[in-house]
Amino acid sequence: MKGRFLFLSVLFCSTFHVSFSIIDGLVANGNFELGPKASDLKGTVVVGGSKSIPEWEISGFVEYIKSGQKQGDMLLVVPEGAYAVRLGNEASIKQNIKVMKGMYYSITFMVARTCAQEERINISVTPDWGVIPIQTLYTSSGWDPIAFGFKAESETVEMLIHNPGKEEDPACGPLIDSVALRTLYPPRPTNH
Repeated sequence: MKGRFLFLSVLFCSTFHVSFSIIDGLVANGNFELGPKASDLKGTVVVGGSKSIPEWEISGFVEYIKSGQKQGDMLLVVPEGAYAVRLGNEASIKQNIKVMKGMYYSITFMVARTCAQEERINISVTPDWGVIPIQTLYTSSGWDPIAFGFKAESETVEMLIHNPGKEEDPACGPLIDSVALRTLYPPRPTNH
């Protein structure tokens, strides 16, 4: 009997840990390695509809970029894997994510500027939102990390990353890659 109880305790702990490890890390297709069908692309522009990129809903001028692709004299590099997306004028990507109601989370992703003018990104996780200017920090990869914290008010949240820009060149906008979710545990008061 004692042996069975120990086995069940270990089994319960393992299952509990796995359920949390599913929540933390890349969101579904967060590194954009699953891309649109060839028939849904016109060059790099995604033209096949809002569900063309697996696991994402897209709108506006969205491009599917391969690492090493050239834009004029600039070489576009992807920080993880071989692909990323570029959000042109008024373009957005969104995804519904299962979370635990009442918990705190952080959405993180990598972003890179591809044009000379100022660029901003609008991040919203229902019902919170914020507009973040994209700074050029000149990291070794040329990509900058962005994080946005929120408290889950339901068991499913809608995460949206949007380029509110309206530039002369509709393709001018930030590259996005490595979209991930991390559970945040608030610090607990100590007895000292």
